[in-house]
Amino acid sequence: MLDFKNVVNYLEFINISTDDQSIFEWKPPNSYKSYMLDLNIVKQNRMSNIFFHLNKGNLKIVHIRKEKLIYSAGATNEIQFQLLEALIEYISKKFYEIWDVDYVLSYENFTPTVFNPFKKDVQKIIENFHTLDLIKVINVECMVCDKLLPLIVKVSLIKNAESYPVPIVFDHLGHSILCYIDKNFHVRGIELVNKTG
Repeated sequence: MLDFKNVVNYLEFINISTDDQSIFEWKPPNSYKSYMLDLNIVKQNRMSNIFFHLNKGNLKIVHIRKEKLIYSAGATNEIQFQLLEALIEYISKKFYEIWDVDYVLSYENFTPTVFNPFKKDVQKIIENFHTLDLIKVINVECMVCDKLLPLIVKVSLIKNAESYPVPIVFDHLGHSILCYIDKNFHVRGIELVNKTG
């Protein structure tokens, strides 16, 4: 089971970009890896307000375009995509609370270093992630594995749903189950689904 008090141990990067440049990047201490090629792939997607997921070997990446900015987060495979989505949602909210982004970006001589102080905020968010009530862990029964699995669901997915139960697909060890979650975060059904892609 994932240790939510130490989410930092699983994260590889958090990035905020425009189409032209990265304006903010957080990485774990002593990390010298570069994810610029991955971020270039992310920037190719022009859809707004939809989370996209990439599996890149031992790295999972979630990204979303919101207004003028693209938020991305990468983590090891132990992290589920819903956790990364919740983290990005919270970070983007805090970023806009602290900075008048449109105003800052309107300057021609703008330099991304202006956002460097946000690294302390992101570090604090990551360290306190387990206290923010952004996700719920729901045990779901996998009929293929014949065991209970921890499904991470972001709270906002359920609270902002237009109807219930909310369907969510859980990929696990080469197969997928479709889980139906009600407004109280209870499982209302599970079925094995085929996938392609």
